[in-house]
Amino acid sequence: MKNVYFVQANYLFGNNAHLPYAVGCLAAYAWQNQTIAQNYHLGRFIYTREKTEQAAQSLESPFFVGFSCYVWNMEYNKTLARRVKELYPDCWIVFGGHQVPTNDASLLDELAFVDFLLHGAGEVAFERLLLALLDRGDLSGVPNLSYRLNGSIIQNQIVPQCPVEFPSPYLTGIFDELYASSPYAFSMSFETNRGCPFHCAFCDWGTLHGKIYEFPMERIEAEIAWAAAHQTDLLYCVDANFGILPRDTAIAEKIIASKQKTGFPRKFRACYTKNSDETVYHLNRRLHAFGLSKGATLSFQSVEPEVLENIGRKNLTLERFRELMILYNRAGIPTDSELIIGLPGETLRSFRRGVGKLLEAGQHHSLDIYLCELFPNSELARPEIRTKFGIQSVLAPLRRDHSREEDDEEVCEYGEIIIQTASMNRDDWKHENLFAILVQALHCNGATQLLAMFAYYVLDVPYDVFYQRLLEWSEVRPAHVLGKWIAYFSGSFDELMAGRGARAYINRFFGNMTWPLEEGLFLETARQIDRFACEIKPFLAEIGFPPKILDELLRYQLAMLKLPRKVGGKETFAYDFPRLFAGCYAQEPEAIQKRQTTIIVPNTQQTSWEEYARVNVWYGRRGGSNILSPEEVGYAIGE
Repeated sequence: MKNVYFVQANYLFGNNAHLPYAVGCLAAYAWQNQTIAQNYHLGRFIYTREKTEQAAQSLESPFFVGFSCYVWNMEYNKTLARRVKELYPDCWIVFGGHQVPTNDASLLDELAFVDFLLHGAGEVAFERLLLALLDRGDLSGVPNLSYRLNGSIIQNQIVPQCPVEFPSPYLTGIFDELYASSPYAFSMSFETNRGCPFHCAFCDWGTLHGKIYEFPMERIEAEIAWAAAHQTDLLYCVDANFGILPRDTAIAEKIIASKQKTGFPRKFRACYTKNSDETVYHLNRRLHAFGLSKGATLSFQSVEPEVLENIGRKNLTLERFRELMILYNRAGIPTDSELIIGLPGETLRSFRRGVGKLLEAGQHHSLDIYLCELFPNSELARPEIRTKFGIQSVLAPLRRDHSREEDDEEVCEYGEIIIQTASMNRDDWKHENLFAILVQALHCNGATQLLAMFAYYVLDVPYDVFYQRLLEWSEVRPAHVLGKWIAYFSGSFDELMAGRGARAYINRFFGNMTWPLEEGLFLETARQIDRFACEIKPFLAEIGFPPKILDELLRYQLAMLKLPRKVGGKETFAYDFPRLFAGCYAQEPEAIQKRQTTIIVPNTQQTSWEEYARVNVWYGRRGGSNILSPEEVGYAIGE
């Protein structure tokens, strides 16, 4: 028997690991072939970032090692594959996955230790490759394969494949041994369809998978049952557009039924269809009612028409987005909205205004703002597109949010980040990032959310103006709490543009993990919240906050902010702030009323900064878990 091993190395998130679903699909398809089952032994999966020497030494007489490559493990894969080849020169090594260009085999020139590349979908190609290697046969009939022959690189024809015929790695028992021996809890990738009809230029899904293929409902139902039987906490739907098909409502109901009956899965997370509508809202409302929803994503990437045209994107209208936000907020369903920094056509001014428009439409609790990364199979990565839009990029260290610090100690991963375009120079790019982390840190996490709302609804100061002026105020005050960290993160972006730094923050006071910069900025500000409030007061006066209200409003903002070890109790104010802000959240603001109002603030459950950072700032990021909701606060007038 010839030993075959698979590598799909991913980060650990606490004690949680990802099942290696992509390579599991290859194994499930190949081992249903009796010739393969009789001649090849399926060895263990390497699914975490083990020390590469330890991982290589653990392989027993490997005949073949397959690597699933993506941006978070490409350098790890190179390091491990090189060592495997040194130890076992006759072992065949194949790289596949999204990090392998579809129509380019030049990686074989770069990586002498790699024997084969699989381009695009790999199930059929992998099976045929194993069959061809049994007697070192003809490789010309293996689709989607590149290899060396007589000193030349050969790339076979790229053939679309229909995945509905592919068996499930869960139902065929591929992961049974792994589950039995692993010390980790697992997140389970759940695929109900494959493909994407959209063609966003920053993404490679539309390039690789234009048509949607639906997996059979019998398979989907059986996988939900498998998840329950294995007590899976998180069912992570990896469809590109969950909610795009009419049957997705029925799938959600089956997940709900499973949780009602067995308690599992505990949570369901999905990438919802791009043009989110009421179907997605009703899906999330049902999932939320049973404690399953991890929140709905209402993505934009940009709100600038020129940018959307450049990237082949069509969004919801802002008016429709506002209507949906009202629905979600009234139902208490967490949402998040995505934007990307560095898209062609975006300017510093249009980006700031776009952020402001989303806040105006009611997205107060979760903005996910990403750097634009160039993926090998995306349209933006093509040379002619780079030239057209004046795209300049840098290869910068990549750290996964909330991963363990030590996971990158041996091998550092890199991402190709856009740092300049024809419409945005490097200084503008840096200030886009500083503005983005300021809004995410202080507004979405709650530290200045009520202050900015008051400025918008009462003083007619737009959100983007409020936060831009706060950024400028802080930049010239490096001795202030906020000014210190703005200067620190400004230096971080300078390092990133030089290819040395990463968009990540580490402070073991908050736990052994990597934090995104906006969460790091919030945590450091929250640690010194009383000092921060004193320092920001002159800024608020300069914006136009009435002196008679300012002290009261600052005290109310602090009272509503959740912090570790916070002792609750009664707080009395001269103004009816609860009614004012309830109207603001509902986008039905009323004039502020001067009348004595008492609130009763509960004690904070978290007793340490590490627990608070994990539960409120990480787990609760989408749900506004750092600021008290109206339901959590007692409220009385005239007491």
